[in-house]
Amino acid sequence: MGEAGTAIWLLTDRAYLRQRMPRALLDWLRAHDRATLVVADGAGLITELAQSGESAATSAWEGLEAGDLVVARSRHPFALALLRQAETLGARSCDSWSMVQKVRDKFSCTLALVKRGLPVPTTFVAERPADFRRLPSRCFPLLLKPVLGNNARGIYLVRHPGELRPIRWRGGLVLAQSYVDSNGVDVKLYAAGTAVWAVRRPSPLAPQGTPPVREPVTPALHDIVEACRDEFQLQLLGVDVLDSEIGPMIVDVNEFPNYTGIEEAPAVIGRLVLDEARAGRSRAPVRSALPAVRA
Repeated sequence: MGEAGTAIWLLTDRAYLRQRMPRALLDWLRAHDRATLVVADGAGLITELAQSGESAATSAWEGLEAGDLVVARSRHPFALALLRQAETLGARSCDSWSMVQKVRDKFSCTLALVKRGLPVPTTFVAERPADFRRLPSRCFPLLLKPVLGNNARGIYLVRHPGELRPIRWRGGLVLAQSYVDSNGVDVKLYAAGTAVWAVRRPSPLAPQGTPPVREPVTPALHDIVEACRDEFQLQLLGVDVLDSEIGPMIVDVNEFPNYTGIEEAPAVIGRLVLDEARAGRSRAPVRSALPAVRA
């Protein structure tokens, strides 16, 4: 159970387990004799939401108690369902399911940024890419994004209205943002608790190969992180920023990023997680009901 009897659960999926995060965090926590890993996809799993009393299934959350801490890095639907279920069973989450959903839905995320007055490119939403043909030509080029996109997948750069017609869109609603030419680079801001870092890296739309380079966190960039952290109530946060003629522009916000290029991040996040676990001293039995795969 660890310090103060509070267990730490790390929830992820196979795709993310192959990435630096949460692998590096898991190694750090295990080096400190903490963390139980739950891998939440790929095994034909069933989630039992209401027990009949006849099920013999082994639960992923067997042993989970109220006040235990769940740290999730996944955008897999089943893993997010498990996170929501863990919360209903009395566990605490490092970053809540509701806030994860808020940043994952790029429509809701952008609305929140705009309402707060944060700098974002001019943004439109439509049902189909072809609908943007009604926009004046001065609005182009546009970047088309799926509302539930991830890691720049499904993004189209449309330089003029004639390029909209052949697009085969399978991403639901379409978010379109004015293209900001940043010479193929962007700034990735990382936050873990009160720690903030910045790296300059190749844009996801540009050829990769150049490693990210650390750079100072300017007051303007720090203000952006603080505002996003306050808006989305996330402890583990990433913000993608482009340099523009009028200053930094936010083009994406995500929960629990990879922290690429930040060597000290696993230890900083590990200590943050341990502090969160120590705060969860109120424990009571909860009903476990979720089969999954342990590792």
